[in-house]
Amino acid sequence: MFGLFKAKPAAPAGPFQFVLSVGIDRPADDVFALIDWADPRNAKRQLGDEATEIDGARGRFRLVMQDMPELRFDMEVSENAPGTRYAFSTTIVPKVGRLVKSAEDYAIEPLGDDRCELTLTVTVLFNDGMSMADLEEEMLRVHISCHNAVQKLKIHAEEGADAVRAANQRLIV
Repeated sequence: MFGLFKAKPAAPAGPFQFVLSVGIDRPADDVFALIDWADPRNAKRQLGDEATEIDGARGRFRLVMQDMPELRFDMEVSENAPGTRYAFSTTIVPKVGRLVKSAEDYAIEPLGDDRCELTLTVTVLFNDGMSMADLEEEMLRVHISCHNAVQKLKIHAEEGADAVRAANQRLIV
């Protein structure tokens, strides 16, 4: 009974890793183009969002999304192996929620000339001192976001930008 009034320990801040994979019926190079911030075929650009190099700095990009124009997503590319791997870290300005830092790593494995497997690994760090309930909520949000990201890339690669727009209209989260 006396344990009821003890302070509950804070949840760990991380880092936490999320890994999701999806098969895509398109060549690896086509899928890579959707992820590469420097490529004009980048998925976000095709959807009407603005992705630009930061001050001409090679490997640094800023994303401003139509639905969230008040936020800047600043990305720094850490790996760029055309057709196989693309990784970057993201800083959101102003800060959103309890997320301190995130990094995305996309691995693309060709499975023939016309299909591939995409694996997304996202590593996140949250604010220190969260309750376990808050941590569980954040973990769920990140997991849903990762799931949506790989599914949208699959839809985009196989069916095009208009199919992603239609899927966005149906998304609840």
